[in-house]
Amino acid sequence: MTRVALLPLPDPGRRSPGRSGPGAAGAQLLMALLCAAALAGCSPFRYRLAGEEVGKAAALFAGASGIPYPIVASFSGTAEVSGRVLPFVAGVRSRGPAEETVGFYDPMGRAVLFLTNDGERVTVRRGPAAGEFPPENLPPILAGPVSLGRILAGAPGYPVQEGEAGRTADGGWAYRDGRQTLYSDAGRRHLARAEYGVSGTRITVIYPGRESSAPPGRVDVEIPGTRILLRRDAE
Repeated sequence: MTRVALLPLPDPGRRSPGRSGPGAAGAQLLMALLCAAALAGCSPFRYRLAGEEVGKAAALFAGASGIPYPIVASFSGTAEVSGRVLPFVAGVRSRGPAEETVGFYDPMGRAVLFLTNDGERVTVRRGPAAGEFPPENLPPILAGPVSLGRILAGAPGYPVQEGEAGRTADGGWAYRDGRQTLYSDAGRRHLARAEYGVSGTRITVIYPGRESSAPPGRVDVEIPGTRILLRRDAE
């Protein structure tokens, strides 16, 4: 799998006419993941917490937000879409939650699309291998203060605010603050799963096999009918 060189990013203004990008469909679904906005229908908690345990749960997820900027990482992965498996590579460069770029590339390293986050809006730009997707002149997506880099680094996408705490069936903690629902592992040590929503669709981000608060080696994304797998490249 091709390794992505993040600096400098290719010029998104260039394109090859008539080219159909191999990773276009997967990139479209990844855009939905990374443009998560307001929460849309969280899974219910099995038990709701009260007293001191509420504060401990809130502190765990607030602490999980402490991944420092800048965030620079690259990934390889696949998107399973309608029975097709589409390979891609991706790279994120985030100087802060209001200055982020995520690029998606086909396996040959040709740029398909770029997402630029300014802290309130996510703008989509075409790459040279975009083909028919994305169409030109897409309007910005109003995502609010989400950080794309933090999601890929295993942290909550939004700042953790006052919310409702609960305990899951496996004994872990869950925390819902109106924009996201966050789940710990069974040992209550780190963020293991998060739920976001965009355009009424629930998007679940899972960090399988995670054993610490360090950036996870794998990120799984579940959208109804689709599964996206990203594996972090060694630094």
